[in-house]
Amino acid sequence: MTKKKFLVVSFILLSGALSAQKIIAPTVKSKTTFAIVIDETSLDKVRDMVYAYRDVIEKDRLGTYIISGNWKSPDAIREILIELHHDKKAPLEGVVLVGDIPIPMIRDAQHLTSAFKMNQSRNWQESSIASDRFYDDFGLKFDFIKQDSIKTLMYYYSLQADSKQFICQDIYSARIKPLERADKYAQLEAYLKKVVAERSAAPNIIDNLTMARGHGYNSESKVAWSGEQITLKEQFPELFNAGNWVRFMDFETLWPMKPVWLVEVQRPELDIMLFHHHGSNDVQYINGYKNASDPQTSVENIKLYLRSKVRAAVGRGKSKEEAVESYQKYLDVPRSWCEEAFDPQKEEADSLYNLNLDIYVSDVLKIKPNARFVMFDACYNGSFYEDEYIAGAYIFNDGKTIITQGNTVNTIQDKWPDEFLGLLNAGLRIGLWGKQAPFLETHLIGDPTYRFANHSTVRFDINEAIALHGNDKSYWLKLTGHTHADVRAMALRVLYTVRYNKLSDLLRDTYFASQSAIVRLEAVRLSALINDANTIRILDAAVSDSYELIRRFAIEYIAKNGSDKLIPAFVRSLFTDYTSERIRFKQQQGFNFLPADWLKQEINVQAAERPYFPSEKVNDMLKGVNNAAKSMSEEMGTIMDTLSPLKKKQSSISRYRNFPVIFAIDSLLSFAADSSRDTSLRVQSVEALGWYVYSCRKKDVINGLQKIIATTDNEQLRYEAKKSVGRLSD
Repeated sequence: MTKKKFLVVSFILLSGALSAQKIIAPTVKSKTTFAIVIDETSLDKVRDMVYAYRDVIEKDRLGTYIISGNWKSPDAIREILIELHHDKKAPLEGVVLVGDIPIPMIRDAQHLTSAFKMNQSRNWQESSIASDRFYDDFGLKFDFIKQDSIKTLMYYYSLQADSKQFICQDIYSARIKPLERADKYAQLEAYLKKVVAERSAAPNIIDNLTMARGHGYNSESKVAWSGEQITLKEQFPELFNAGNWVRFMDFETLWPMKPVWLVEVQRPELDIMLFHHHGSNDVQYINGYKNASDPQTSVENIKLYLRSKVRAAVGRGKSKEEAVESYQKYLDVPRSWCEEAFDPQKEEADSLYNLNLDIYVSDVLKIKPNARFVMFDACYNGSFYEDEYIAGAYIFNDGKTIITQGNTVNTIQDKWPDEFLGLLNAGLRIGLWGKQAPFLETHLIGDPTYRFANHSTVRFDINEAIALHGNDKSYWLKLTGHTHADVRAMALRVLYTVRYNKLSDLLRDTYFASQSAIVRLEAVRLSALINDANTIRILDAAVSDSYELIRRFAIEYIAKNGSDKLIPAFVRSLFTDYTSERIRFKQQQGFNFLPADWLKQEINVQAAERPYFPSEKVNDMLKGVNNAAKSMSEEMGTIMDTLSPLKKKQSSISRYRNFPVIFAIDSLLSFAADSSRDTSLRVQSVEALGWYVYSCRKKDVINGLQKIIATTDNEQLRYEAKKSVGRLSD
């Protein structure tokens, strides 16, 4: 080998104190490169396996750096990654962060998450978002705040006002961070050993996939559940051929479902496991109480509920007598049912009962998960900053699971978790797939360069296409007519990212011509961001689409757009689409967004056209509109009332982050511009206006904020207004 192959480059970077990093260059030439970033101690402990891991990646024609250091801050790592990514001969396409790598804790960027909205005055560990977007999205700019004094791997950063205000990753990233319950270096070595073994075996195609749904997910809508199954066939058509395995496991199929899931995920043939459920860092929530119509089960469920609530009330300081009497009256039940809470045998039985409902980290560590890729569409399962986390437990064991995806904080249910998933069947590296998830909280845990063998109609290198041709309009325009639905959807996404000037018409034509639900969904989502006349046409039709998720997004976008031109479509949905629980939820939320008088007028018009429609349901609609209007009016009244308490005002203003209603724009702008008002509330109002991304009055918001920027002498207010303008303009 040449000396160049063994070149060791040393960087001296300033980050509080001087520290040296060693960079071992790739041993093969490739069009793009990858980096293993590891702390010095971990490298010393598992050096041979790190080199073996590097070698299997390079056998896949991806030159790989090994970068080690005694890392004192995230900034030193970020600078190296940026420099490697700018290498024109072989730009960096991704990184894996191995061992004790600094954890960026991001603040003032909740709009970059899917759902996280917490008062930042709370505990900083809880109110910040652990996110490696710091390492993989170079357009985001941050101000360093401080290092955590207890968990010293945590470094707090604030998103700058002049930063890009959306996520579009330059590279992909993943974590390989062992759990804290055992020798972390032994865990690390064992994990890398199984990765090397799995990747040295024969190529693996996707011919086994299982999807599982826990209780409470997507309001337990069967319509939503069935729609996802149909579209998976679009994404993985070959998977549904004879001889392959596709299974869908609903939490209600058997009770309890926990043992079934634990058996399923251990099948040696399983390639992909998709989990949809609620979660915490160390638990997958699967079952609630047993659903049944027989009286015996119903009575036992009530007793379980009472025992739990009575014990909890006593734990909060109530006397046993107070707790029993309170719940006895509340449900009008025999006193003896409540008193069972203090029976030691019942308490032990209840504890075992509850343990059998859900999957814990300790359960995972007792089995051997074999699904090569596991997705956790749940809150907190990917919390790698915790000592123990579900997404990590699945890779740090003796099974064959190589990589997982999870979230570091809570995540929204109404998203598209399977977007572009079918490209994995085309041989796409899971890192490049994960790079398309535009959320601050969503992370890959494990080897992001892992990929399945191409078993699809895609005959070009999908990895090279995404990694090297991401800015080539003509390249992706040609792919809008590809036979693979996910390729066509990806082409639309790329054309949006590069700001193709004829995209709006292309999205319109694509939506109305495409037989693919996932291509239509991509068109709907991108058009809602463009927000023009074509958007109105598409959303008007989308409320009647055959795919439930399209209809669900259409209702959300109509509400947030707020145009009176879309009110007939919204009301039409009320009369024609009320059997999906999750769409009903979106419709009820929509009552808060649209003008009450116009809504009620349109409801009455369409009700008259449907004399067969139950009048009591029409009355429920009208009542819902009135209640929402009253609630939103009270919120604005609280804000404008000079005598209402500060905390109440804060709560009312924060509501407009979830409900960016167009008729609140003028009042919020007026409040923010009023120098007699509390500064913190003015700043909060300006921040809330940054959530009007889909609004038909977005330009009015931008103009109003720019006027505040130009006239205010309050630096804090100007800073936040600039950030909101950036969010709306991006």
